[in-house]
Amino acid sequence: MLKEKLVNKLKETAINIVNSEIESIREKNITKTGLRVYENGKIGIAGAIGKYDEKELEKEAIESLSENIKYECDLCGNRSEVIDKRREIINDEDFIKEMEDVITQIKDEQSEFSFFGKVLITETANTLSNDKNLNLEYRDKSLGIGLAFKEKTSTNIMDVVFDCDGRNYDRKLLIDEINMILDGYKNKVELPEEKTYPVAFLPSNSGIFRKFVSDLHGEMFGSGTSLLSNKLGEKVFNEEFTLYKSLNPEDVLNIPFFDTEGIVNKDYRYALIENGVVKAPYTDKKTAKTFNLPQTGSAEGDYYDVPGISLNPYSLFKIKESEKIIKELLAGDMGVLVLYSAGGDFAADGNFATPVQVAMLFDGERIIGRLPEIQVSSNIFHMFGDSFRGVSKDNFFPLSEDKLIVMDMKVSKI
Repeated sequence: MLKEKLVNKLKETAINIVNSEIESIREKNITKTGLRVYENGKIGIAGAIGKYDEKELEKEAIESLSENIKYECDLCGNRSEVIDKRREIINDEDFIKEMEDVITQIKDEQSEFSFFGKVLITETANTLSNDKNLNLEYRDKSLGIGLAFKEKTSTNIMDVVFDCDGRNYDRKLLIDEINMILDGYKNKVELPEEKTYPVAFLPSNSGIFRKFVSDLHGEMFGSGTSLLSNKLGEKVFNEEFTLYKSLNPEDVLNIPFFDTEGIVNKDYRYALIENGVVKAPYTDKKTAKTFNLPQTGSAEGDYYDVPGISLNPYSLFKIKESEKIIKELLAGDMGVLVLYSAGGDFAADGNFATPVQVAMLFDGERIIGRLPEIQVSSNIFHMFGDSFRGVSKDNFFPLSEDKLIVMDMKVSKI
């Protein structure tokens, strides 16, 4: 019998903002432990939150072997690695006072708006160890700011959303970014006559990845039900398009560099599409074994779950950045910057359309103004094929670490 332990720790301070004022402050400090036992091709699992008795947890895991849950995969082993990305973002003692000052400044400089949302300081620690000499540990800390702004004269619940997550903080850059968005929102502009524009998305807008999430899922791909199933090894996208499934700390926050089965990829990324060529779907060990596919280190699951592949719309995709800044990607054209979009989707054949509730006209250096509600549309083979311009190497927004993804799309008023 082999044993494996997964420990996830979360420490969080959350400031809740209502009607442009701090309403409440909430703190979390939670430890979740999962113990897995493996014997004769089966897995047994037990989980605990907070303090627990090690012997009782092991007993519970062993007893759960009687449920006959199959797990006929070899455990990872003989690897020790620790990564610690923590840094002091805002001194804990100054955090609340700093946010109070930020709120006051936003109210002074953007008096036409009221706002609500949350500011979070999140610190995590994740470890995975087993009887085969596997010892992996990851620690991280980040600041998350999510605010919804409403014009005081508006009948909407909210008009524009601001989101920013990272390991850095600078008050001036934060205020500059909020002012950039709100000042642009207040300046209404019309859409020029052309019907095709370069459209820029933030990576956090997962809608453009949704077809890859489904059709690069190992089970769909391996069973032949994916649009990409018969394109393995073929170049079907742009030469400049490389898509990773990434657990690299430079790409993600508070997510360990190893998957829940203990796989660690080279550079903590796996190229599913490389220079336009379909290389692999994303898999866990079982899916890779079933369909004779590469193991890509994409197993997920909570501390009490059997490790496995999931269909997660927020899967950790990363597009390789280009050598061009956003201004160069636009190449003199005016672009459409998507700030908020909801309600769109891909069809089975790869056609894509989505309404964009908040879109800005921009030139790569500044926001010109807010466009009326629009719809953007294309097809996955065009979006990431001949219409793909690339991912900027610079940050358009002052504080955000997100790079803009730019592609030519049909744009029309709603």
